[in-house]
Amino acid sequence: MPSVDVAAARARIAGGQIAYDALHVIASCGDLRPGLARVLDAFEVAGILSNDERRSVIAGEPDVDDLVSGWFTGDRVPRAGNRRLARQAAIVVANALLRAATERVGAPSTWRGWTRVVCPCCGGSPDIALLERGGHRTLVCARCDAQWRAPRTGCLGCYQVDAPVLARIENPALGYDLVMCNSCGRFLKERPRRGFESLLVERAITLELDLAAEQRGLRI
Repeated sequence: MPSVDVAAARARIAGGQIAYDALHVIASCGDLRPGLARVLDAFEVAGILSNDERRSVIAGEPDVDDLVSGWFTGDRVPRAGNRRLARQAAIVVANALLRAATERVGAPSTWRGWTRVVCPCCGGSPDIALLERGGHRTLVCARCDAQWRAPRTGCLGCYQVDAPVLARIENPALGYDLVMCNSCGRFLKERPRRGFESLLVERAITLELDLAAEQRGLRI
């Protein structure tokens, strides 16, 4: 289990600060390689990669800590090859650990009054926005899955609300809109909350939207 000082984390949120240092939480969990191997096994069972690909990734002895750090700092997703598969697996491992840390911090009511764009728990950026009844948006942290209400409408980076600066590309097959800001270069995946699956599944089926946005030079 990740190490988190729950009382200190809640006090920090109450003071408008991030609850915990995400890299320190990951480091408290020790060697991540066994977790990576288990995720790769699951990927093979799910048909995401073949047995030969799984073996090839493991034979390459990927540096899990480096892959996680690259995810934190916004490195682009590799287009193909073993590193892309290893990065996907490393993200699943790190996401699970940070989600556990956030669950220890408390229920969403703990940060109900949060008014910042970044995650109240780990400081990550949101990658998904859920459209709620009544018109407001619930943001979902790309790192730890914490959810909080968006502090404003439109672009989270520069407040733009009008087309063509704030462009929207609909994808009916996935049920998502890719919302892109041509002013500050941020993007977000938006969808109604109804029919929402687990975040692990949602991110797997929308990976191509992330790649399409990154090809345009955008970031979450």
